[in-house]
Amino acid sequence: MIQIDVRAITLFFFYATLDEKRAIEAASEAFEQARKKVSKNPQLKSEVVLVSVTKQVWENNSGRFLRGRPNYSSESGWLLPDKLDLGAWKEFQKVSQEDEFLCLIWSKILKISDEDISLGLGVSVGTLRYRIGRALRKLGALSNPVSTKPSLAGVPRP
Repeated sequence: MIQIDVRAITLFFFYATLDEKRAIEAASEAFEQARKKVSKNPQLKSEVVLVSVTKQVWENNSGRFLRGRPNYSSESGWLLPDKLDLGAWKEFQKVSQEDEFLCLIWSKILKISDEDISLGLGVSVGTLRYRIGRALRKLGALSNPVSTKPSLAGVPRP
């Protein structure tokens, strides 16, 4: 029997919502769905189940999740590094498309293989990599914005 990764499910919803209450509620729902799915088909790979059920719960509750508007406190048990600035992540949540945003969480935060994510979503590996690439470019642009000020290189100093 496969082990369902409760921590990964909870982390997915925390990074997807930045809302501790909604993350715990959604993770509980996803865990139950994953448990049922595995009991029906014990041959499924745990990462494929994780992607499949988190996507399904996300879609079922998408109206309740407000991306980019955090609602958590550091005292609540969500351990984040002291100097972690989530500003670019919050903005990325607002401006990115849902498919690229969610794929980035599965791939780069939860470290699930491209093959398992593509199986869980029912898309090709190429489609998944395209979504992740778009997401990384957007997040990178938000993390390191290019200055729009004119360069002063070559301008004589007084």
